[in-house]
This record gives sequence, structure tokens and C-alpha cells, in this order.
Amino acid sequence: MSLDQSTRSITLPRRGAPDEQIVTNANLLFVGANGSGKTRLGTWLEISSPDHNRVFRISAQKSLAMPDTTTPMAIDLAERNLIFGNPTDVVNKRHYRWQNKPATAFLNDYDKLMVFLFSDETEENAKFKILSRESNVKVDPPLTKLDKVKQVWERVLPHRELVIGGLRIQTRVRGDSSKIYNSSEMSDGERVMFYLIGQCLAAPKDAIIVIDEPELHLHKSVQAPLWAEVERMRPDCMFVYLTHDVDFAVAQEGAQRVWLKSFDGESWDWDLIENKDDLPDELLMEVLGSRKPVVFVEGVNGSHDVSLYREIFAGFLVIPRGSCDQVIQAVRALRANSQLHHLQVYGLIDRDRRTPPEIAALQTDNIYTLEVAEVENLFCTQEILALVSTRLARDTATDFNQVVTQVFKQLKTELDTQVSLRVVAEVKFKLNCFNASARGVSALSDALQQLTQSIDITSLYAQFDGEFQTVIDATDYRGLLRLYNRKSLPTQIGNALGLKTGELVELVVRLARTDARMDVVTAIKPYLGAFASFVV
Repeated sequence: MSLDQSTRSITLPRRGAPDEQIVTNANLLFVGANGSGKTRLGTWLEISSPDHNRVFRISAQKSLAMPDTTTPMAIDLAERNLIFGNPTDVVNKRHYRWQNKPATAFLNDYDKLMVFLFSDETEENAKFKILSRESNVKVDPPLTKLDKVKQVWERVLPHRELVIGGLRIQTRVRGDSSKIYNSSEMSDGERVMFYLIGQCLAAPKDAIIVIDEPELHLHKSVQAPLWAEVERMRPDCMFVYLTHDVDFAVAQEGAQRVWLKSFDGESWDWDLIENKDDLPDELLMEVLGSRKPVVFVEGVNGSHDVSLYREIFAGFLVIPRGSCDQVIQAVRALRANSQLHHLQVYGLIDRDRRTPPEIAALQTDNIYTLEVAEVENLFCTQEILALVSTRLARDTATDFNQVVTQVFKQLKTELDTQVSLRVVAEVKFKLNCFNASARGVSALSDALQQLTQSIDITSLYAQFDGEFQTVIDATDYRGLLRLYNRKSLPTQIGNALGLKTGELVELVVRLARTDARMDVVTAIKPYLGAFASFVV
């Protein structure tokens, strides 16, 4: 197959099928969960693949011990020493570079990289000296590999500059010659950036550069700029990134993404990832990078409710999606994706003011509804309050009776508001049932009239008021939690237990992180609705 200059090819193994060639004009980004065989795939590409002679691999396990001084050697020997691990033997790369353990060996070649860069510097400067002597016109000095490393490094870290001496490299704050330090005193991030830039410059022409965990030791703010600069520096090469870092994967917008599903010790199951407009990149990458079933929940990272979910749903990847609509959209989008149909994906949302038909319809899409009006009410269940009272060495019965008295008193003062909100929610639901197939002014008018005539506000108000009155008359605390939408409820109840604002939810989350976790899980499971069957 003849390929134009912008097109590259790479051969990948596929489980149960012959090796497959991918032809692309983009770099490759492999994503997958821990244990999906990313490092082993990189090893296979370098050692066993049909393209192995073109592969230059940078391991995730590497030394960052940067020497202060360097002694150059003949450039051809320095290059072979770096690429093959030995200056004279280019056959036994597995032995010399990888100590016969190419997948797990700790790569310790920073000194060899420095020798190569300074050897290139010496070689190019020697050629320049000869040309300058022999030429009658001015000869421009060469742009050596070390010069290029300095340029890229300083573009990514503009507040620092490299000071290149005869046989050593130092660093200083830009513009301040008084604050200079040796290379061995650089931060991990500074040293790994120098290492990665230098290694990619050292790769042979038209190489396939495989980078295992390209985000390692790098601050997230410099990851994308660094690799963008490196790729521009080596347009002749194909870059193959192996990562499970969501942020790094999302930042590689132009790469062809490949999902490593699994590795059985000998072969890989993988798929090219299709771009889907209804699936945000960060969401897709996070799901593909996990081995756990996924449950989308309302809320945001850092909130107490999401923290609680992550503790009690230890067997799941818990992903907050903000609103209930975003949870529903995410679950449906993933379940509708033919590539992801085998994934276990669920949604868990607040009951709010949903009707039984709504709840049943959502469950057919693996979207489950809590048995409480708001997730905050999970912190207020009788079972949870008993755990808290016991932990605080208080009388559980007295505390619960005081909570019940206070909460029902509060509900009565805002009963009209709660009932009205239930009516509003039901009206909105019914309006969503408008006959969308109606056509023409007359048909549309009739459809709207029929719909509005079917909405009886008086009847709805009486229905929902009756539900609340039944709960109030029976002092049904569990029924109250199912109907009462009040996000401040944990604060009110915490006050009844002598706790300050926010302390109740904080205490429950802390308990879930201790040996009392199973007690918390047991206390909350009855309020998880049908989703409780998946929680262990």
C-alpha cells in the first residue's frame, strides 16, 4: 500500500482475528482501565509487531535522575547506546535496554540521553567550525537537538530558562542570573519535561514513538502544551499514547482514539472509538477508563451527597452529572451507543415529585429513583439518625421523637407551598404529553384544548394535599421523607441533635469511611428503590 506523506500506518493485534493495519493521518491514543494491557501492548509494538524496527518506546517506569555533567562520545555510538542500550550491539535490545523484562523493567537511561544530546551538540559544532573555515561567506550556526530541547522546554515553562554550558545544563528563573541551580536540583516536572522532549528528538526518522503514561509527573496545565510542541517538532513521527488519565485523553483532540477493552495475557480486544455528539469527551473517556459498572447521579464532585454515594456504592464508578436531566441523557446516550452496549450503566435520581408511571418508564432505561424526595433526605432517615445518635452517645428514641416533632411542625407551616409544587410538577409532566403528531392550526388547537381540559388543578391539588394529610395524620416519618422536598432538612434535623449547620451530613460521610460503612449501607439501602438490589 502506498501512503502519502501525511498518512501513517500501524499494525495492531486483535483477539480472535489476524493482526489489523490502521491507516491514519492522526496520532493514536489508547485508553483503557488498569489491567487492560496498555503497557503490554506498547511492549508488543516495540518487540514483536511487524513495525518493531520503527518503534521507539518511552516507558512509564523510568529514572528521573538527571546527571549534572556529561562526557560526549562519537554520535553513532551515543545514538545506539540510547536506542538499544548498548553502543555496539543493536541486536539484543531486549537484554541491554530492558534487562530481558521489557514490560516491567525500570528504564534508567537519563545519562545516556544526556550523552546523546551533548554528543550531537559536539558533532554539529565541529561540522560548523569546519564549514566556517572553508566558506568565504557567513555560515549560520546549526540548530542542534539540545537547542531544540531548550526552545520547547522554555516555551512550555516561560518563567524558567535552561543555561547550557560546555558539558552541563543548569536552570534559572528567567532574567535572574542569581537564582541558578544544577540539573539534579530541578523539580520532577522540569526533569521529566526535559527527558520527554529529548527522547522524542532522539527517536529515529519516521519512527512510531510509543509513550506509556505521557501525563506522569506532569502538571495538568502543561500536559497538552508540551505534547503539542513535541508533535510539531517531530511531524515525521507517529505518536502512540497509552493512558488512563481522563484529562490527558480529552486534551488530545486530533488523535484517533482506541479503546482497549481487555487483555487476557496473550491478546487484546479493542475498538476504534467513534465520535458521538451526544457524549461529551470527558464522560466517554472516564467510562472507558474504568472496569467498574457506572452509575450516574445528580450533584457535583465535592458535594456530600456524591461523597456518600461513592462510599456506599464501592463497586461502582460514581459519576455526578449535575441535574436529573443530565443523568437521564448520559445513561440513554451510553446505552444507545452500539460500541458500549455491553457496559453496565445506570442512573440514580431523586424522587422529587415524580409519579409512579414516570418512575416505571425511567426504570426501563436503567434509570432508578430514590424512595426519598431529595438525596439530602438520605441523611435524615430514622436508621441513619439512630447511628448518629449512638455515635454521639445520645438517646436514640428521644432524639428521634424530637426530630419527628420538629420536622412535622415545619411541614405544616409550608404545606400549601409543598402541595402547590407537586401540582406544578404534575402539570409540567402532562404538558409534555402534548400530541406532537398533530398538524395544521385546527388539529394543533384541538390537541392543546384537549390537553388543557384534561388538567384539573382543583382535583390535582386535592389529590396531593390528601397525600400530605395522610402522612401528617399518621405521623408517617418515612412517608414524609418520600414527599417532602426541602434541601435544608439535614440542617434542621442536625440542630435537633445538637449539631451545627452541615455537621450531620459530614458525620454520616465520615461514618461511611470507617468500619461503620456497612451499617450506613444497611441504613440507606431501603431508600434506594429498585437500585438497592445492585448494592452490596
